[in-house]
Amino acid sequence: MDEGKAALYAAVIGFAAAIIGAAVGGWASWLGAKRSADAAVQAAVEQVNGQAANEHAHWVRQERLHVYRIVLQACTDFMTAVQRFETRVRAGTNADELHQLLEQRLRDVELSTSSLHLLGPSAVHAAALRLLAEADSTVDALKGWEYLGNNTEAAHDLRCRKALATQAALAFTDECRSVVGTAGG
Repeated sequence: MDEGKAALYAAVIGFAAAIIGAAVGGWASWLGAKRSADAAVQAAVEQVNGQAANEHAHWVRQERLHVYRIVLQACTDFMTAVQRFETRVRAGTNADELHQLLEQRLRDVELSTSSLHLLGPSAVHAAALRLLAEADSTVDALKGWEYLGNNTEAAHDLRCRKALATQAALAFTDECRSVVGTAGG
């Protein structure tokens, strides 16, 4: 074989090796870049999902806190109306105009607790239902006490009902505090 053919063969083999090397190197670079891009995309997706979950949890906590405040204000207004009604009856003055106020305050408690089943958790909703039931029982006891004209037995029932309503309000407050005070709620 003469030197010209050998040089030609060497050049062809060198050229083929260069093309194959470039192709394999390019493919390896592309594969590495693809894997890097996939990892970056996955990390970005995880970060966005984590941020969205944190923002949603924050929103839920804020909404719960808002509704809990409304319920507690309604409860405070209700107990104030009960006290005004009781004071008026004890003084022997007519409390007819307070009947409507008392019923409105009871409806306010009922309305304020109505959305708690949506926000959860179930322990807060259960405490709110107990609070509403005790408020309703307090109104019944108050009306019975008024009707019976300060009867001792009715007065005792009223004191018990008011105490149970107060305990229910405190239990509701404790449940709210445990939810608002925790990160996951």
